[in-house]
Amino acid sequence: MRAPMLIAIYALCCIAMPVALRAEQTKKLPQVGFLSNVHRADYDPTKDPVDPTKDPERPAFLDGLRELGYIEGKNIHVEFRYPIKPEDIAEMAADLVNRKVDIIVAGGPQPIDAARHATSTIPIVIIACDRADRLVASIARPGGNITGMSCISSTLAAKRLQLLQEALPGLSRVSVLFNAAVSAKVEEFQELQATAKTLGIELQPAEVRDLAGFATAFTAIKSGNAQALLVLSEPLTFQNLKEIAAFAAGRHMPSMYRFREYCDVGGLLCYGTNLQHLSHRYGYFIDKILKGTRPGDIPIEEPTSYELIINARTAKLLGLPIPSSILVGADDVIE
Repeated sequence: MRAPMLIAIYALCCIAMPVALRAEQTKKLPQVGFLSNVHRADYDPTKDPVDPTKDPERPAFLDGLRELGYIEGKNIHVEFRYPIKPEDIAEMAADLVNRKVDIIVAGGPQPIDAARHATSTIPIVIIACDRADRLVASIARPGGNITGMSCISSTLAAKRLQLLQEALPGLSRVSVLFNAAVSAKVEEFQELQATAKTLGIELQPAEVRDLAGFATAFTAIKSGNAQALLVLSEPLTFQNLKEIAAFAAGRHMPSMYRFREYCDVGGLLCYGTNLQHLSHRYGYFIDKILKGTRPGDIPIEEPTSYELIINARTAKLLGLPIPSSILVGADDVIE
């Protein structure tokens, strides 16, 4: 074989070997599937990443990984999945399983259910805001392939109603907006009825099941002449928080929510766990699993504190003086 040809073959091998090596290294990166509960009608998977302002979980999630030394694209790879329609979630969960990801992240009832039905072996890290104990053997020792965090949302609904009455002395009628297609929200409303009875408050249900249902729900709220609005949050109501807050403001109706994101867009009161903190905390569980701890041996974390957010601008627009007893307990007052 001629010397020039040998040189050419050698040069090509020198180029091809690093490329193949890099491809092999990329393939060996830990693979995390992020199954979002954010329904994105405008989502185009060919243009990932998405606008972070439309996905409040993603930046906090990546920051949490980064603080533990995991840099997306360098020593870890994340497959983000955003459903265009709710029914897409099951298919996306199955796709992540077929791709043999090492861990699936799932926050919210629909992603959690989809991940659970798609695999019983791949570790699943969750944020469950409704009775996490129903998903595992026990909170302290989950067993199986699930671990993560709990919001304990349902048990806080009564506290939200009490705070609303404290802010509005004489409160007797409250509209409760919730997704009736989610059984946990139906149960939460039913459990809230007992608290309402002891407080002397009539609850008026305003049910939605999809985006088209908001118009009917808003009409029901108007006709009920309620004095305040309480929203039971889950993906459908959370993704329409601007519309809900605008409706309440247009009706001059004081409103209470779970996450501070509602108050950021004009809601009056928010009481619950911090969504950004929870999303940031995903990294802790991913790190432990990648280092060899079985998910079933990692306790479900329950929140040890809750935040009360007050939108003082909205209170002023409503002509509503916030009692000092509530102000003194606020974690943040939006001026």
